[in-house]
Amino acid sequence: MFTSEVIICRLLFACLCGAMIGIEREKHGRPAGLRTHLLVSLGAATIMIISLSLLALPVGEAGREMARVDPGRIAAQVVAGIGFLGAGAIIQARRMISGLTTAACLWVAASIGLAAGMGSFLLAGAVTMLSLISLYLLKWLEHALPKDRYHLFVLKCHYHPQMLSRVEKMALDNKVKIISYGFTHDKEKELLLINLEVRLTDSRIPQGLMDRFTNEPGILTITWR
Repeated sequence: MFTSEVIICRLLFACLCGAMIGIEREKHGRPAGLRTHLLVSLGAATIMIISLSLLALPVGEAGREMARVDPGRIAAQVVAGIGFLGAGAIIQARRMISGLTTAACLWVAASIGLAAGMGSFLLAGAVTMLSLISLYLLKWLEHALPKDRYHLFVLKCHYHPQMLSRVEKMALDNKVKIISYGFTHDKEKELLLINLEVRLTDSRIPQGLMDRFTNEPGILTITWR
């Protein structure tokens, strides 16, 4: 069985490592921040200590035999269970998905807690440092790398048989890749609602495309996201 000092030391180390990652998420205003990551790491460490303690639990007649327990089975349940908590941190809104990094941090925090719970402080500390490096120092690389961005234009137009082809030509003339499009025709009001999904290599909408849309007399309103 573990001594009280060993248990407290492992739990405190798990809290420290989980809190370090949680602080980074807290600074960015994520829903799973300091307390969540600390508690995940602490809970994982507690479960690992319990699973290891079962190995030293006497059983049989007069306690002469030791319990036959596989600590890995309990740890595996932690890894599987943390997926539900991570899924709750992922949010999809307006065709954008956020929270994936926070979900990954929760999963890492659980692994750190398991490592601290089994007494592998070097492993827990190394994973914590590598996680912080990836969160702080590699963020600039994400902004430096070119990436495609997707936008959805919603154009409200006067109905004209050639309006859809005009809009397509405007996009192609400005080197905007069309991913998909759809339209709705309101026959009573003679209106055409065009949904245009485009792919850009820059975060900004080409000014030339916006000028063409604005100057087109058949287009009444323009919204994009």
